[in-house]
Amino acid sequence: MTARVISGVVALACTPICGLSGMVVVLEMVDKVNDKLPKKEQFDPMGWYLSKRYRLNREYRRLYPDGRLLSKVRTLEALMIACFLLAAWGFGIFAK
Repeated sequence: MTARVISGVVALACTPICGLSGMVVVLEMVDKVNDKLPKKEQFDPMGWYLSKRYRLNREYRRLYPDGRLLSKVRTLEALMIACFLLAAWGFGIFAK
């Protein structure tokens, strides 16, 4: 095995770890936001889609202006994408 393939395997293993860690932080955000919202406006932790996620981000920024969870989620998402691209490079997806 070459160093390129080994780095691809390691990056491929890190991709879901970053994704799951990001989802744990999102669920932590949901818990914090739901504590301050009325019952009718609370977020259901299941069934995520883009507009629901944007609404969660808006509510979190409104309720916790100095909160760090949103930046944690964004960092983990960027790291997940970087690991995925590194894995693709390691397995020669971008090679001619």
